[in-house]
Amino acid sequence: MRVFCRSWPAAVRSLCTSFLIGLAGCEPAFMEERAGWGTHEEEIRIPNSLTTQALVFNALSTNKIANRLLGTKPLAYLFSPPGEPTIAHQLQDPAAQQFMHYLVGCALANGQTLEWKEPATGLLKTWHGQLGICPAWKTQVPTQACLQQVSSCLLARNNAFGMRVELSLRGEHPLSPSVFQLEPVTPPAEYDPATAQRLASFVPCGTPTLGVQRNCGWSGDAIGSCQPGTRVVLGAGGKDPGTCTGTALGSSSGTQMVLRVCDGITGCNHSDAAPPLAQSAGSCGTSLPSVAFTCPAKGYFNVMKAPYNSTLTGTATVKAAPSSAQYPLSEAATFRMREGAFYGTIFDPNALAAEVFVVDGRVVLPDQPVKGSVYRRMYSCYDSGWTSGAGNTTYRVCALPSDSSNCAAQVTGMCVNPSNPLYPSSMCATDDGSQVPGDGDYEGCRAMDGVSWPYPITTYLNSSCDILSEYDDPSLCSRPKTPRSP
Repeated sequence: MRVFCRSWPAAVRSLCTSFLIGLAGCEPAFMEERAGWGTHEEEIRIPNSLTTQALVFNALSTNKIANRLLGTKPLAYLFSPPGEPTIAHQLQDPAAQQFMHYLVGCALANGQTLEWKEPATGLLKTWHGQLGICPAWKTQVPTQACLQQVSSCLLARNNAFGMRVELSLRGEHPLSPSVFQLEPVTPPAEYDPATAQRLASFVPCGTPTLGVQRNCGWSGDAIGSCQPGTRVVLGAGGKDPGTCTGTALGSSSGTQMVLRVCDGITGCNHSDAAPPLAQSAGSCGTSLPSVAFTCPAKGYFNVMKAPYNSTLTGTATVKAAPSSAQYPLSEAATFRMREGAFYGTIFDPNALAAEVFVVDGRVVLPDQPVKGSVYRRMYSCYDSGWTSGAGNTTYRVCALPSDSSNCAAQVTGMCVNPSNPLYPSSMCATDDGSQVPGDGDYEGCRAMDGVSWPYPITTYLNSSCDILSEYDDPSLCSRPKTPRSP
């Protein structure tokens, strides 16, 4: 299951910053939301990086009364108007609204929605399901399996900076194995990682528009890999544009098609600061597109396609040469860096190390940092491939990582130690659960007290520094070996 991250509104980011420098206390409850918090994401991908600060300090999961209600009542009973009074009161906290955006995305299925009333305006808004871990939670009391796996999902989506980073989530669902099904072909990301805004090129054209340089009406085709510095040729019916000889690559039909190739796994606009690696509306005197480009430094590229005329429809089958260039890539081949696993539960009101309240319309945060995890029954272990696994994971789950404070989980240790696969040297029983052989998910993971948690979620990255790059400390994401291709 491929997921992605979304950045946080500037106003809420300011609230987080004020806490980090020790100025916690009361903050205004109503802050500007970023447009799109409640929008429906295409397909089954979900925003996966709830900021650490919002995860550990919000007036729902970090409030004993609200936490108990979440874990024992249907979501529609709590949130659908008129809703449960305590929950409605706690929703004055914008971090609680953000938390629910992610919770609903984890719990409910694609096509399911949950209505709620915004306290500041009285307007009805909607959260949208995506992953479908426990769709019955909308109308039924959640099971412990549901609460634990949603907790794991929320932790997997945690990110100290709230950056939009593409991830692959892998796990075992007790009832529906398809929840964590991997994509056979992975399309490029459609959102700018820095701004979390959808790239203009993936938005439908408002008026009829022609040509390869337009920034609207494109769709993602797939992601590929290559040897950095080598020459790569791609075509949708055209021959190598450098020689115009040999066999045509790929095909197009229906209407004239255009191609654009971008660096990495995220699409691009024609006018971006980092321009496309190549684009083509035709080649070798024909209207059949092909491109040649130099493989970028990180060894990944992605392909976008569109009709030359935005009002028409057509198809393009893209092929690559030479054979050393792999295209298209599956999710497993795109996301090869196993990060670690998240497990436990945040839905235990008796295991909260701090609380958040809403008093007279203002959010009251703890007045001191919380040493260790705010959720005393939430855990994270790290993959054996990290040079500094404990440091990497601490910076992943803690809002104040240098002091191991304001954390969303306790760091337990290495998920599976190749030298000693038995507990407590290894926190998990296996590094490849039996439900989907070969997907490399940790299962049977334990806490430091030996208690086993049966519903972990394992995360995979495209690049080892994708999530921790903002710390500007390469040692945090150092890995001595590059994972082998699946």
